[in-house]
This record gives sequence, structure tokens and C-alpha cells, in this order.
Amino acid sequence: MAQKTNDQIILEQIIYEKCAESDDELSVSEYFEIYSASQILKNYDLTYDDITYGIVGDGGDGGIDSIYTFINGEALKEDTEINTNQKKNQIELVIIQSKISGSFKEDAVTKFRESAQDLFNLANNPQDYSTRYNAELIDKVKLFRGAYHKLAKTFPKIEIRYFYATQGDQVHPNVEGKIPKLREDIARMFSGAEFSFEFIGASKLLEMTRNVPSTSRVLEVAESPIGTTAGSYLCLVSLSKYYEFISDSGSLARSIFESNVRDYQGSVVVNTGIRRTLENKESENFWYLNNGVTIITPKAVMAGKQLTIEDPQIVNGLQTSHEIYQYFSQLEDYEEDERAVLVRVICEEDEEARDRIIRATNSQTSIPPASLRSSDDIHRNIEDFLKSNGFYYDRKKNFYKNVGMPVSKIISISYLAQAMMAIILLKPDTARARPSTLVNSDLEYQRIFSLDKPIDIYLKVVQIMKSVEAFLKPENCEIQLERKTITNIKYYVAMIASIKLAGGSHGVEKRLAELPNVEISGEILKEALQQALEEFNDLGATDQVAKGSVLVARLLK
Repeated sequence: MAQKTNDQIILEQIIYEKCAESDDELSVSEYFEIYSASQILKNYDLTYDDITYGIVGDGGDGGIDSIYTFINGEALKEDTEINTNQKKNQIELVIIQSKISGSFKEDAVTKFRESAQDLFNLANNPQDYSTRYNAELIDKVKLFRGAYHKLAKTFPKIEIRYFYATQGDQVHPNVEGKIPKLREDIARMFSGAEFSFEFIGASKLLEMTRNVPSTSRVLEVAESPIGTTAGSYLCLVSLSKYYEFISDSGSLARSIFESNVRDYQGSVVVNTGIRRTLENKESENFWYLNNGVTIITPKAVMAGKQLTIEDPQIVNGLQTSHEIYQYFSQLEDYEEDERAVLVRVICEEDEEARDRIIRATNSQTSIPPASLRSSDDIHRNIEDFLKSNGFYYDRKKNFYKNVGMPVSKIISISYLAQAMMAIILLKPDTARARPSTLVNSDLEYQRIFSLDKPIDIYLKVVQIMKSVEAFLKPENCEIQLERKTITNIKYYVAMIASIKLAGGSHGVEKRLAELPNVEISGEILKEALQQALEEFNDLGATDQVAKGSVLVARLLK
């Protein structure tokens, strides 16, 4: 047996230490899947929820441990709306195999070829291969194929990228020799697609881990800005330079919009007006007709006409920014557009003060209070309370991930919203159906996140959800459940277990709040699983059953 290199020893140590931090919630192989995918996809700014969503490694995975589709840089999920009106589109398919073994094997590339021939050949129906591949993999392939069909008329640019990650070091020529055949297969199925294959070993994984993406961006201004002693600036920026500022390799740099409280509103009247102004180059200068953009930052430095902004967050002007991005991204070759947009860059180091500015800049226009998401007081309270109880609430996307907190202890806003929807509002069907858009509705948002609720209810639903997820592992529930089945029924199991814990379905929130702590017995979890599985299977055990209203009605009855 070959002696391990220093890089292999260090990587192994990191993986085992990080895995131990999860309190046995994750096995070493499960953690390695999450770890390797998060390093490979680091530049996409995905949360751990997003990464876990793409993991399909299980029996019948066709050599694919995780698979992700990106449309114009945005991760695709089952409830993502695809804009079919955009003329230029980019579809990226990322396929990863992650194995904790110390070497790269030919069999892995062979499996990639077989699964590609079966599942990516558009003449085949993926469902016909349900005995060979697991349901989660087939679903993720159907997501990609569905997006491709919807955007086919726009002749999208397609990138198909394979990664094979192990704790290995050297790649044997026989393994590399398998790749050209896979390349040929993909080229036959998707003519013109860009194909790449990368081996990720111990040294490369460590290099990726050490490589922290830059959080600063450079904004080139058109005229000398007005500056303040506090380091804030008021400046005019040419439309083309602003487009470059908000773009990453042609995709919208979504991370700089995280603090903004509103989702892009599509073709509402204000956006249609902005679009017409952009298209009419003979009209008055753009900044005469538009309120402009507000960027908040802890630090900004001016050098010549370049403003380097640390961790920029666009807190007002989302509609303007999106329309500028859409306009320029659809042009075949854009030239310097001298028309300008007004940009305020507000420098404020204190995080609480930044949140006040976010709220103030958005309350000057008619936005419902429930739209103020991460800067809302309730989220600060939840963050503080969960932290004092060993969990890290990701009020600001990826903050705790970036500072290295354990994956199993990070709670995202969407994770908490789904748990609240299933356990407190008794709507596991809605929790299952909308993994990423649940808090987009102001009405539902207000029912989930409210200062009127006892703060410890948020901790209790997290503890219940974590208990259910741990129980559904085969070594605990003594049933080998497919990953897809767990995804479909876990919110139902959580709801039933909570009702049993509270002693009835009426006033679950009040009764749970009165409990000094949450301790769900194995017996309760077992009964909850049996009841949920029995009804789920009786109705057909499909996605539609899990997302529909019949199953929950039966269980509550």
C-alpha cells in the first residue's frame, strides 16, 4: 500500500474533524459528498441546503453522487420559474462523483458513460430506467431536461461539467483514457455543448479550501464622485460599466443582492418603463429618469476612477439593476454606453446600522413590511436565541458557512420556514412543494415569522425537525428508505410527531411553547413514520401525493 502524502493526511484530518463536529448526524462519506461539492461549486455562492438538494448518491446512482443544473448562473430547483422570454441563455450541468477512497478508478468513468447514454439521450424516457437508477437522480435529470426543452427555442449555450473527487493523488493513464469516449457521447447528444472533466484529488481539494473567494468588487465611475469624510460616495456610472459590476462571466452576481428585500418583479409597470428607457438610446440620459441604485458596504476605497467596494450589497435599485443586466446580456456585442446610472455607495461598518439603512432605503417606497426579510427584527432575535442554544441561523446567506461553522448546526431561513410550515401551521404539503419560494408570499411569511410568537418555538421546531431527520436514517428507524421517500415524507412525520407531543392538533404552537424542552421518544417517531408511510404508500407514493392536499387531510382526520 502506497504511503500517504502530506496533503492526503491533512485532508483526511480536516474531514474527520469536521464530521465529528456534526455530532454523528453525518457519516464520513456523507460529509465528503457535501464538502467536495461545496468546494467545487464555491463560486456559485450556494448554501448547504442548495448543496444537499443536489446530492443523489445512494443505491442506483449511476456513479453520480450529486448533480446540479444552473440557468444563467442560478441553481435550478423544482419550484424555480424559468424565464422563457429571455433571448440568450446559458445552461450548466454539473455532475460530481465523490468517493473517500485514496485513488481514482476506471469504473467511475465507465458509470458516467452508462448513465449519460441512458438518461441524457433525449430519445429515452428517464422513467423507463427507474429500476436501474434511484428516484432522486431521475428527478434531477428531468429538471435539467425540462429546462433544456423550455429554452431550446433560444438555442442556449450548454456546458456539461464532470468532476471526480477522491482523496487520491495520481490519476492512472488508464482512467484518463476513458474520458474521450464520454466526451464523444455528450457531443453526439448535445452538439455544440462545452464539455469538461476534472479529477479533484487531495492536493486540489486543499487548494480549493484555502482559496477564499474575493468579497470585493470594482466599480468604474464615469465622473469624479462626491465623497464624504466617512468614506461614502455619490457617483455616476456608465450603464455598460454598471452591467460589468453586477455580472460574473455573463451571469448575474446574485450574492450582491442578498440584502435586498424584494424579488425581481418581472414585467410590472415600473420595469417596463425602465426597459423602454434603456432601449431608446435617443431619450434623455438614463439617470435623469431613474432614482438610481444604493450600495451599502463596510469599506470603499477610491483610486483614480475605480472604486473598490468590500462586500457590496445592493439595498435599493434591484429592479433597475435587473433591467440593466437583462438589456446588456441580450446584446450580441455591447459597446460602451455613455448613458449613466446614479449610484450611492454608503460606507457603514456597524452591521445593525447597515440593517437600519436597508430598512430605511426600502420604506421610502410602497413595500409591505413583511418584505423586509433578513434585516427584520424577528430574524435578529431568532439568530441570537438559536446561537445561545448551539445552532447558527443564517440570517445573512452563507455567513456561518463562510466562517466554518458545522454544516449540521447551520439553519437557513428556508429550512426554518419549512419546519414552521409543517409543524406549527400543519401544512407539510406546502413545506414539501416549495423548498425555495416559501417565504416569497407576504401572507405566509407573516404567519411564520412574527414577533408575537414565543421565541423558543423556533428552537423547538428546529429540534423536532433534526430529531426526525436523524430518526429516518436506516440505522435508527430500521427501514431502508430511499432518499426520495425521506424527502417526501419527513415533513409529515414531523407534523404527526409534534401533534402527538402536543397532545392534539389544536393549538400545537401553544402546547409546544409550554413544554420546558423537546424530547421525542423513539416510540412516537416510530408511530409517526408508520402512519405517514402507510397513507403515503396507499395514495401512490409519488411527488404529487407529497405536494398535494389529500395526504395531509387524511393524516389530520
